[in-house]
Amino acid sequence: MRTTLKMLFFFALTLITAANAGWKVVKKPVKLIGGAGKEFMQPRWSPDGARLAFTGAGYQGLWIMQSDGTGARQLSAEPAAGFGFEWSPDSQALVSRVAKFEKQFRYNAVKMFDLEKNEDRLLSEYRTFMPGLPHWAETGQKIYMFNRQNLEIFDTGTKALTLTKTAASNHIHFLKADKIAVGDITTGAYKVLEPLPGQTCLNLAPAPQKTKVAFEILGGNMYVMNVDGTGLVDLGEGHRPQWSPDGEYLVYMITQDNGHQIQDSELYVIRGDGREKNQLTFTNDKIEMNPSWSSDGNKIAFDVMNDGAIYVLEISK
Repeated sequence: MRTTLKMLFFFALTLITAANAGWKVVKKPVKLIGGAGKEFMQPRWSPDGARLAFTGAGYQGLWIMQSDGTGARQLSAEPAAGFGFEWSPDSQALVSRVAKFEKQFRYNAVKMFDLEKNEDRLLSEYRTFMPGLPHWAETGQKIYMFNRQNLEIFDTGTKALTLTKTAASNHIHFLKADKIAVGDITTGAYKVLEPLPGQTCLNLAPAPQKTKVAFEILGGNMYVMNVDGTGLVDLGEGHRPQWSPDGEYLVYMITQDNGHQIQDSELYVIRGDGREKNQLTFTNDKIEMNPSWSSDGNKIAFDVMNDGAIYVLEISK
């Protein structure tokens, strides 16, 4: 009898521990900027955690501010500057695909925003067709982008960062049409992976350690796999995944729409192997979207679509 009671107690304790595993919200979100006629969205932490970059409605323009919401400064007013922008590994620059319009034609170019020198410069000429988005190589010295059938590599003119050399240091990851490509920045060689044949991959998110990638399937679920294409994990419904700094968890959103517009969205965290799914937000009047994980692992920045503002949520494990 005593043994049975001990087993039941252990079983109950295990259930309680499992139920409490994962990430919890420490306190309610804090608004940093936006609202009252000023719409901002798509916040992204700098790798050092000191600043946030973000864009305006419709991805118009590019801004930065301190992590507490002070010192907001506009870097660009260009169309599409806020779509798919990226921080440099040393947090001292951003890269973006900017646009301009001449008559009925749209022209695109790759532009780098140097925060140390307080200047920007074009890394490519303006073109009428540029489907790819620019990405930083891990050393920060080069930027790469896939266009049509070619992998382009741009030199930023900056000194390469000193890194601890690992097998993944030279890895690059990008979308080639609707498939995932993994390559090497030093040689420009890459291979194409098709984890779910016939399906369209989007919102590719490499883990900080470059050993895994997260992605979505158009009209389907969110997945994680190793960069060699093995170990595919179906994480269920989810959108726009972003990794925790240790590469163990993902923060993402689940949205609801009426076929025309998003009507609801909440933020979630899940382990990369599909365990420990936790819902972070529970609101009826706010549409929380586009989460980004801080480098210290304790904060999530996000925007509220129907508020036009950027918030920070403090969490703990």
